[in-house]
Formats: sequence, C-alpha cells, structure tokens
Amino acid sequence: MIRHLKHEEIDKRAWDVRLERCAIPWWYGRSWVLDAASPGWEALVDEATGAQMALPWRKRFGIAYLHQPFLLQRIGVFGGDPQAFLAAVPKRFRYADIYLNAGEVGSPDHTVRISEQQNFELDLNARIDALRKAYSENLRRNLKKAGGNELTDEPNADVEEVLSFLIGSQQFKRWGVDARRIACMQRIVRGAQERGDGFAVTVRAGRVLVAGAYFVKAGGRLIFLKGLANEQGRNLRAMPMLIDRVIEAHAGASLILDFAGSNDEDLARFYRGFGAQRAVYLRSVINRLPPLVRNLKP
Repeated sequence: MIRHLKHEEIDKRAWDVRLERCAIPWWYGRSWVLDAASPGWEALVDEATGAQMALPWRKRFGIAYLHQPFLLQRIGVFGGDPQAFLAAVPKRFRYADIYLNAGEVGSPDHTVRISEQQNFELDLNARIDALRKAYSENLRRNLKKAGGNELTDEPNADVEEVLSFLIGSQQFKRWGVDARRIACMQRIVRGAQERGDGFAVTVRAGRVLVAGAYFVKAGGRLIFLKGLANEQGRNLRAMPMLIDRVIEAHAGASLILDFAGSNDEDLARFYRGFGAQRAVYLRSVINRLPPLVRNLKP
C-alpha cells in the first residue's frame, strides 16, 4: 500500500537507503537535495516494494500544489510504477506540474495529463578518441575555432565564482530566474560541494571568465546541473570546449554524462553533437482546480 507521509514523518535515513537500492539511484532523490530544493517536502512511500516519490509543495492563494523544484529534473517515482503513485497523490494538492521517471503510464483520470520530455545521455565508458569520433561536424568546427581563441579551462574551479557568474548573467535575467530560484541553486550547489558530490569548471579568455558550469557526479551519472557562456564566450565557442574537456577528463569511466535534457531544439541539437542519445522522462500535470479557475496555474 502506498502511504502519504508528512515531512516530519519521513525517516530520511530509510528514504536514502531505499533510493540506493534502485536500479538508478537518482541524485535528485536524495533527502538532503530535496531539503535544499523544497524545504518541507512530503512523500509517497510503498514500504512493501521500497518505491517512493517526493512531493515538493507550496501554497498560493490558499491552494496547496506540487511543483518541480529548480534544478531537479525529476522527483520520482524511484523504484516503482508512476501510474500507481499518481493515483495516490493526496487530494489536498489541487494542482501539480511535476517530472517523473519514464514508465508505462496512462492518465489515472481526466484530471491528469501526461507528456514526454527529452533528456540526452552519453556513455563515457570508451576511449576519448572513440568518443570524439562520434562528434558532429559542426561541433568539430566549433572546437577548432575554440582552439584558436587562446582559451584556458580550469577543472575544479572556484564554486562561488561560478555561482556569481551564473547569477549575474544576462541569461538568468532573460530566463526570469528570481531570488527564490537563485537561493535554491545556492543551497543545492553548496550542499553538493560540501558532500563531495560535484565540481565546477570554467573557461577564460585571458583573465576574463567567459563560461562556467557545475557538474554533479553521483549514482553512476555525471550530471550537467547548470552552466552557460556569456556573449563573449558564445562567440569564442567556450561552452563546446568546456564540455569536451569534461568528457576528456572522464573518458573510460563507468559514467553516463547526463545533459539534464531539453525540449528546446537548439539545445537538443547541441547535445546530440557530442554523440548523446535521446532518453525520455515524463511530465505530469494534475488539475483538480474548480472549473472557474481550472485554466489558471497557482
């Protein structure tokens, strides 16, 4: 039977033990990551099978709803059937827009809509020359241009410098990354760094920082958590160089480079250029709002 647990009822040690027993022990599902991303999260747990799903929630205009925390690609179902868990989402959550692992899922009822999202993944367990052989012609041209631009990369770069670079970027302003999301990112990245889960990488033109990224290495995956190049960096092809150097540093390892996905076709084309393969996960929208406000998101 699937049980709903309030935050104070969750045994986080048992939660993390069950997560590690999953075929893919997704880093996004670790209790400390959920604490950082959505303080007060609740959960659905099937103690008979060990399957579980996080319920990150907020309240707005008096309406409790589930949301997808910033930087977390998915919140479950870890080790179980998504459809059964969607049917078990407590009725007090009148709305949800969340991302789940792929599975054989239909809509439990008319209030639930399921759609596919795309991720891109690259198996790094090969020699670097074999990995680079799969690069697209466009990527090879961009790497050649980057090589002529006197760029330098810095593995294990200063995390706070990368955070400042991301927060101060024009892209964050354009994407509407607000103070709440910035605080969420800072908690997650700093928490990962304290636990040895990740590392920052930068690229400079001379002394000027033109690209930066943060990667998480956990659960057999190397997750491209967040990164970008500024306008100068884009012109100098800094981001292709940054990712290529990360691939080079981890070639031959039993790791999947997880680009964290995008339905944006330009980003999809960029990730495919590294030889990454498309993988699917699910978006689930639950709308139990009254008819008069059903078309409004909380």
